[in-house]
Amino acid sequence: MATNQTVGGRDPLTTRVDGSRVRSDLQSALLGARNRDGGWGYAPGRHSRIEPTCWAELALGHSQGRPPDVDPIRAWKRQDDWLVDVPGAPPNMAFNALAALTFLQERSTAPLAQPLISRLIQAKGLRYWQSPALGQDNSIQAWPWVDGTASWVEPTAWCLLLLKKVRSQSPRPEAAERIRVGEQFLFDRVCRDGGWNYGNPEVYGQKLWPYVPTTALALLAMQDHRGHPVVIQSLRQLQNDVASERSVVAVALTVVCLRTYGVATAALEQTAIELSAEADPGNLLGTAMMLYALTDTRDHAAFRF
Repeated sequence: MATNQTVGGRDPLTTRVDGSRVRSDLQSALLGARNRDGGWGYAPGRHSRIEPTCWAELALGHSQGRPPDVDPIRAWKRQDDWLVDVPGAPPNMAFNALAALTFLQERSTAPLAQPLISRLIQAKGLRYWQSPALGQDNSIQAWPWVDGTASWVEPTAWCLLLLKKVRSQSPRPEAAERIRVGEQFLFDRVCRDGGWNYGNPEVYGQKLWPYVPTTALALLAMQDHRGHPVVIQSLRQLQNDVASERSVVAVALTVVCLRTYGVATAALEQTAIELSAEADPGNLLGTAMMLYALTDTRDHAAFRF
């Protein structure tokens, strides 16, 4: 795999926005938007939610050279060991996987991830009948967003990433089987030219297109198969697509993904810095993801295994 290419369609030596100033501003924006319970909502003043809280703690810890502060997540309301994001709503499996990955960043808090891991090993998407209108294998039961629904690419990617990260520490036959099924699902759902849509690669004979954030997450989950033709093709597709998708989430996840694969990201990082300088400060999830991606280190430990 080539490791000296750049992505983003830019000359990294052109006029630059001050990256250190942008990172400082992102950090200040997060610290200023923390809720009284220690968490973050998707926007300032909104109720704390699991996803932005985990990303904010990962980003602040990453940028300050320390483990994330998991106290707000540790204190989160639970239901049968699941972390509950919205009272009265079913637990979100992707967000629980992200919370477990956050717990795993520090040895002393790693045991807090175990109940979530056990729950996620047992979780499965529904099995559906085969339909000629859908170009996929509906019998594969990977992971849904919430219980009692179909499997989707993003929750499957988050859960795969988590189980692969803990595979060497606690090898469990049932976890190995869930990893096998999750990989089968991602290989089955890959789009024709590489990359992943949210769910289906084809509907009624129409080939669907991949999305940058979904593809970046799926590739992070498949980093141990970087020599596989599907992964190689999808990595190439990601680099093509991100050049035209200027969203903070898409660019931040792509920076993290490409660094994990050893692809140089200088031009894309400059795009990320410029986006961050222009971005809506009320988008706290995007703020946290950008701060994490722009921290000057090659070691994105939360998403490597």
